[in-house]
Amino acid sequence: MKRWLLKRTKVNTAEMAKELGIRQATATVLANRELYSRKEARDFLYGGEGTFGDPALMKDMEKGIFLIADAIQKGKKIAVYGDYDVDGVMSTSILYQTITRCGGKAVFYVPHRQKEGYGLSLQAVESLSAEGVDVLFTCDNGIAAIQEIALAKEKRMTVVVLDHHEPGFKGEGEERRDILPKADAIIDPKQRDCGYPFKHMCAGGLSYKFARLLLQEFCIKDEKLEKQLVSFAAIATVCDIVDLLGENRAIVRAGLPEIQKTENIGMRVLIQEAGLSDKVISDYHIGFIIGPCINATGRLESGRQAVELFCAEDEKGARERAKNLVKLNEERKQLTEEAAERAAIAVEETDALKDKVLVLYDPEIHESIAGIVAGRIKDRYYHPTILITGSEDGAKGSGRSIEGYHLFEALFANRDLFTRFGGHAMAAGLSLPVENIDILRKRLNEACPLTDAQMIPVLRIEKSLSFAEIDLGLAKELKALAPFGKGNPSPLFGSKGIHVDRLDLIGKNKDILRLTLSEPQSGTRLSAISFDGYEQLQEMLKELYPVEECDKIIRSGQLPKLVDIVYSVDINSYNGRSNVQLMIKDFRFAN
Repeated sequence: MKRWLLKRTKVNTAEMAKELGIRQATATVLANRELYSRKEARDFLYGGEGTFGDPALMKDMEKGIFLIADAIQKGKKIAVYGDYDVDGVMSTSILYQTITRCGGKAVFYVPHRQKEGYGLSLQAVESLSAEGVDVLFTCDNGIAAIQEIALAKEKRMTVVVLDHHEPGFKGEGEERRDILPKADAIIDPKQRDCGYPFKHMCAGGLSYKFARLLLQEFCIKDEKLEKQLVSFAAIATVCDIVDLLGENRAIVRAGLPEIQKTENIGMRVLIQEAGLSDKVISDYHIGFIIGPCINATGRLESGRQAVELFCAEDEKGARERAKNLVKLNEERKQLTEEAAERAAIAVEETDALKDKVLVLYDPEIHESIAGIVAGRIKDRYYHPTILITGSEDGAKGSGRSIEGYHLFEALFANRDLFTRFGGHAMAAGLSLPVENIDILRKRLNEACPLTDAQMIPVLRIEKSLSFAEIDLGLAKELKALAPFGKGNPSPLFGSKGIHVDRLDLIGKNKDILRLTLSEPQSGTRLSAISFDGYEQLQEMLKELYPVEECDKIIRSGQLPKLVDIVYSVDINSYNGRSNVQLMIKDFRFAN
């Protein structure tokens, strides 16, 4: 069951459509994204450099540039300390390559997920100090590394933090104050006293802005490198599931074409080995093929391999690494399927669903896929989910949240239970003693503010449409609003009282609905498809007709009742011809 909510806007979308020369449905989508001015709407539609903010407005950005530039000029050894996920890998690659291009003496360090865990560790600081590192430059981590950075300062290192995670805090409301490490510079827009207007970049986006400023500092104009850097930032932005609005959207729009024609050896061979050479690379390919291949090294081996791939100058070595990434991703997919099934069985066979926040413990699930499995369970049952697995020193977990539940703040309120934790509103990671798991479960559920209504997934409908408004021109306009993702979902529309003229079951398992729909008022007919609606249709029919009649109705190819539908407007191209096709997201019998 899903809730259908029609979005409301006070904007005169008819006037907006006229001013911008677009359809009213498209203007409504823009208004629903709170793009009220002509400039904001045009920037969204057409992008460009003008969408980027001034990085000098970001707290400590200029100080960080000065410290790294000074270290480069003085020949100091700089360690770029990243993370093993896509955002961390791409950030590390961006900063390492930029520093070396500026003549710096740099190394990079990516912690091992199983052996070291997320973020900066005391052991790593000791190791880097012993190797003669003068400057520690963290990216995609560091904002919570209070002890570790204190040790680095004791070792007389200069420390620059570049992060996008939430800092710890004390106090509430207006009295809230960030708890920050004693680094020499901290670049993180989520600091309360950072005046940068756009707060939602991932570390890859921040690293890209830092890299461009650093190249300017050294008066280096390297178009090839800058194209490579923006492509890396685009991959990080898509895969870290940040809001695809504002600067994030601009980065992805600028980076996508550069991925397609990349001159980076590692990226090129990865695209080949992943079977994407003949594809027009989209946000889908990044999020579901390229990104998971990059992630797989950090999950099953070491994320260092992925950084080495993107910094490679030898095609033979790069191809071997790319082959390994693809192989590891296949292994990861198999592990994930098995683990997700185990977790679902555990939920179904216990009373876990009585809790609003699911805290699941399975020491047999590989800790590297805990976040993916938590996401699967969250999607299946629509509960905030934390999946905790066994580790060498207690237990480790990853959480994924739903709208209305700020996961990081919920964990921060229980920080006494953890040995380590970090994250943001929708995702987090943690380590804790096994004996604290039940305490965590009890505390989170006792304090959970979610209402029953918030536990039902929502389909947010941009506008109610007549079929007469839907044509290829509208479909093309809506497609231009991509890339879609968090903050800019694929637009959904609704139509009521639609007749199903024809229904076919297609696909290998004959469980995909192919429909021909018509609107009685206008007489307009459109084709549609539903990939997951067959079981739903069966259940709907069983509520109205005897069981033996339901299969007959489906086989007849027609439905005896009108339907209300929620859908996206897509384009189906075949044999050189393009037609509108509705992608059905949900449906119900009309009243």
